[in-house]
Amino acid sequence: MKNIILSLLVASSLFAVDHVIDQKGKTFIPHAITVAVGDTLTFKNSDPFAHNAYTDDEANEFDTGMQSPGKPVSAKVLAAGVFNVECAIHPNMLLEVTAK
Repeated sequence: MKNIILSLLVASSLFAVDHVIDQKGKTFIPHAITVAVGDTLTFKNSDPFAHNAYTDDEANEFDTGMQSPGKPVSAKVLAAGVFNVECAIHPNMLLEVTAK
């Protein structure tokens, strides 16, 4: 049983995808995305000012902190479900993530 679980964990990390989310014009691009558990969300700041990306979702909680222009930051999707990512600096920025 341990070998099966270990094999599944290794296989899921081998097929993980890095999804790039742009932050431009005080918005997340795209506004909604569907990903798999184990995938990574990389937030790229294309604006000339700072951003932040965070979620309070208990299963996928993260906070990228202050993100300078041109600085990419990443967060891993840990569990299935639907959750929102927001910017603490620009409260109108919203990304809906569906994780399967």
